[in-house]
Amino acid sequence: MERRRIQLIAGTTYSVSLPKEWVKKNNLKEKNEIIFHEGNDRTLILSSHLSESKKYKDITLNIDDYLGNIEQILFSVYYLGFENISLFSKKEITKDAETKIRKALSNMSGTEIAYEDKNSIKIKVLLDKAKIDLLQVIYRIILIIESSIESLMGSFNIEEIRMNENEIDRLYHLISKIVSLSLTDSAILLSSNIKYASLIPSYFLIGKKLENIADNINLISESLNSGKFEHSKEILQFTRESMDRCAKALIGKKDKVFEKTKADRLNHVNSLISGIKDKSVLNYMDDIVRYIVDVEEEIVIISFYNRLFDGSV
Repeated sequence: MERRRIQLIAGTTYSVSLPKEWVKKNNLKEKNEIIFHEGNDRTLILSSHLSESKKYKDITLNIDDYLGNIEQILFSVYYLGFENISLFSKKEITKDAETKIRKALSNMSGTEIAYEDKNSIKIKVLLDKAKIDLLQVIYRIILIIESSIESLMGSFNIEEIRMNENEIDRLYHLISKIVSLSLTDSAILLSSNIKYASLIPSYFLIGKKLENIADNINLISESLNSGKFEHSKEILQFTRESMDRCAKALIGKKDKVFEKTKADRLNHVNSLISGIKDKSVLNYMDDIVRYIVDVEEEIVIISFYNRLFDGSV
């Protein structure tokens, strides 16, 4: 961290000198432009004209170099904000590689194949990152989880639960993209009305834990011929109510610190779970409750920080 004194020039203009090492690192010269951006928390962020988001526009990858990891590689470049992804093979793109690519794209919001032949695939990312609302994405995930819980409690539509789980996977990758981009471009947070970049890790962890909850709900449905297991109604009702409380805390007014589920309530639910005879279902439900606790703890942090930074504490 470096300190600079504000200088008043000609009685009208305020000026601050730039660190010499930063200027050299960004290959800047006299009369080059730099960009200023004011955050919601009154911080002033500056970047060279060639910001990270400008650099990461086009990328070309040889599929032959990444055959075993092509899905993870595609997610990585998607998170970084590349807009044009060109894949090629010196031989021919195998059926297995093509299947993996299409599977990855199904989880990458706003992507489409613009061109394809036997040796190459060109992907365009059409998503407008400046208009993505992180909180709404998380809220959408919670609503889908609640829908899956209702299916377990009622009609038990296993296909619906599977589709819900796939949709949540797609939204989770979108969260990962938003978080990754916000590390180099704080303006990304403005569309989500998130004032403080320091809260980003908590939002990311919430997204991951919610995805874990959805995975376990799906696993429960795959383990059962119906949505019924010992004390299922009360346990699932607790899960749905917990999701609803979390959603309201994230989207609603932020004028007080969120309160976690009381210990005696958690102990009661855990005692009911311990009575489930199917050990797989028992483990899945145990994980779900643990993830709910994790989500609630992150919401406590978010709600406290919002009050702290707003001067309410």
